[in-house]
Amino acid sequence: MKKSKEQEGQCALCGEVRKLSFEHVPPQSAFNDKPILMQSHEHLFDDKSYLYGKKKKSPKGFGGYTLCVQCNNNTGDWYARDFADFAQQGMAIIKSYERLQYTIRGTYHIKPLNVIKQILTMFMSADKGGHLRSQKDLVSFILDRDSKALPERYKVFLYSTLSPIKRMMGYSAVYTPEHGVQKWSEINFQPFGYLLAEESAAAHEHMCNISSFGNFAYNEKRTVKITTAFLNVESPWIGDYK
Repeated sequence: MKKSKEQEGQCALCGEVRKLSFEHVPPQSAFNDKPILMQSHEHLFDDKSYLYGKKKKSPKGFGGYTLCVQCNNNTGDWYARDFADFAQQGMAIIKSYERLQYTIRGTYHIKPLNVIKQILTMFMSADKGGHLRSQKDLVSFILDRDSKALPERYKVFLYSTLSPIKRMMGYSAVYTPEHGVQKWSEINFQPFGYLLAEESAAAHEHMCNISSFGNFAYNEKRTVKITTAFLNVESPWIGDYK
């Protein structure tokens, strides 16, 4: 009975209270198919909790019970395979370098709209506070597979990384000396890191803005050249790179 309770709740995408299924972030076929040690807010920041400083094992991989079965199945069918193909191409491009460089350049054969909608689905799962779920135009953009109406206040940025340290940070208000308060969400899982900015600048000046992926048609395949910065993630702090 306890297990059933743990798997029922409000879907991070549609907002309905239903049975939740495990959402791999990123999809299982994008190198996320092995058990992993994870730390949540309580593990990292709540020094009064018995969990503080500890880690929990996720046998299924990086992710959590965040999406209802219907949303998980729909986004999986519509977007996940094409995103995984994008990630696999990204890994192959990194490995094509004999020595890692700060600037990673590659040519990708992808379905851009499908890719960015999977990235946004991942951000919905990461956002425990529910802010992104409350943005109806953003939810509609994801759940209508044919929509090309990515809200203009959102920008999606990309970088390359092979860091063993993973981030899955939901919507956060972060103060920076350069830009003041910024509204960010961040996920990294090799070979890429992803930053969602709401009316905010990128967290790093050399991140690649891929928001234009939202302008293509569903299932439209394109050949695109992408240049990313190779950034090392060595802490759980959003927007912190070495």
